[in-house]
Amino acid sequence: MKNALLWLALAPLVSSPGAPDTKDVVQDFSKPLTAPWSVTNKTWKVEDGELRGAGDGALEYAAPVPADFTLTLRARTGEKANVEVKLYDEKGEKELYTFAFLGKYHSVLDGVKSCILKEQRFVKVDPKTWIYPGRTFDLELRRAKHQHQMFVNGVLGPFFVDEAPPDETKFRVRILVSCEGKDDKLVLDDVKIRYGVR
Repeated sequence: MKNALLWLALAPLVSSPGAPDTKDVVQDFSKPLTAPWSVTNKTWKVEDGELRGAGDGALEYAAPVPADFTLTLRARTGEKANVEVKLYDEKGEKELYTFAFLGKYHSVLDGVKSCILKEQRFVKVDPKTWIYPGRTFDLELRRAKHQHQMFVNGVLGPFFVDEAPPDETKFRVRILVSCEGKDDKLVLDDVKIRYGVR
C-alpha cells in the first residue's frame, strides 16, 4: 500500500506514454553512437543492437536534460558489477546525485543494496532491490518536483525527497558500470530519457 501511495503521488507529474507534451530521447543502439552520445571505454561498442563491452566505463549523454524526467535502461553483466546513473550540473562538472543499482558488496552499506546519494552522501538505501550477474535487469529512475525514485524490474527501491535541492534546472546524465575485473563483460540496451516539453 505504501508503494502504491508513493506512485499515486508522483503519477500526475509524469505524462503518459505518447502524450504530446513529452519528449523521448531514445538510444536503442541500432546505429553507431553519435553526438551527444559517447563512451569512455574503447572496448564498449555497438553490436547487434546492443552496447557491449568489458570493464569499467560510462555511457554519456552530453545534452542537458530538464530537472524532471524519467530514465530507463536494460543492463546485463557477466560478473558482479554496479550500474550507476549520475546527474551532474549542466556543465558536467559537479556531481549532484547518484542512483546506484549495486551488484557488488559495499563495505559501508554492509551488503549489496540499491541507494541514492546526494553529492557524496548516502540519503536513501534499500536492501531489497539489487542486481546480479547473468540476468537482464530493467532499471528505472524518476525525478519529479525534487522527488527521486528507483525501480528494479518494476519494483520500487529507494525513494528520496530532497528538501534542499540544488538550483540546477538542467542536468547532464552519465551511466556508469563498475566491474570487478577489467575483462568482465557487460551489455546495455534500450536507454530512454523522457521529459516534459512546453
